[in-house]
Amino acid sequence: MLSTLSLEPLTRAATEFIPPIARPLIEARRGESLTAVLQGIVRELGFDTFLYGVTTSARPGQDGRSYLWTNQPAEWMRRYDQRAYIEVDPRLRGAWNSTAPLVWDRRTFPDTPENRAFFDEAAGFGMRSGVAMVLRNPRNAPALFMLNSTVAPLDGDRRRHIVSMLGEILVLGSYAHEIFLARVTEQGLPAPMHGVPLSPREMECLRLAARGSSLGHIGAQLKISERTVHYHFGNLLAKLGAVNRSEAIAKATVAGLLDPQ
Repeated sequence: MLSTLSLEPLTRAATEFIPPIARPLIEARRGESLTAVLQGIVRELGFDTFLYGVTTSARPGQDGRSYLWTNQPAEWMRRYDQRAYIEVDPRLRGAWNSTAPLVWDRRTFPDTPENRAFFDEAAGFGMRSGVAMVLRNPRNAPALFMLNSTVAPLDGDRRRHIVSMLGEILVLGSYAHEIFLARVTEQGLPAPMHGVPLSPREMECLRLAARGSSLGHIGAQLKISERTVHYHFGNLLAKLGAVNRSEAIAKATVAGLLDPQ
């Protein structure tokens, strides 16, 4: 199962301005759970769960590992991982293609069989509406920040209320992004997915890479985008504790996951 990360707050100069929405994260006491602090802020904003995800590397141009920080149900995270919902989840494409935070419920997206099945299962875990945004930064580590709610559909008043808070939500996501990069990825801490079994899709990607296929070629063969292939490799590198594809192939071979031939 995915393990929980313990994060420490950033140290800020006393004179530096801190937006009120982010102040509890910055002023948290040493040893205090930032997950609990962020959960409290999220609930004050009227949402139930949050997810922050990033795939990053120690140096530009290298393969990256994926990290997750979330209070979403562990069983939902396991299903999302093993069923490769990253390839289905329309919130990701919508957020990636939007310059502003995406306010969504299932009516935001086409009513395809794939979307219908995804949202039916997500609703069972309390994710019926919310906000999704992509956070970009100079460290070459774009991240996803999501707030989810059990409320659906989004009527006019609820949608207007969320829209009125988008500035605060964007600031909150940016500070969560900074804290995570500073306290986890830049210190080289292990990803919480280390040791989790590879999903069937991740195994497909790894087998194709072992045969010499590039990310683009793997995406073409599996009929998914190259960005999604990169996400799968970020996950499998984290799970195997590898720094790049070559090491992942070697470790998987030693573990008996790949045929040495």
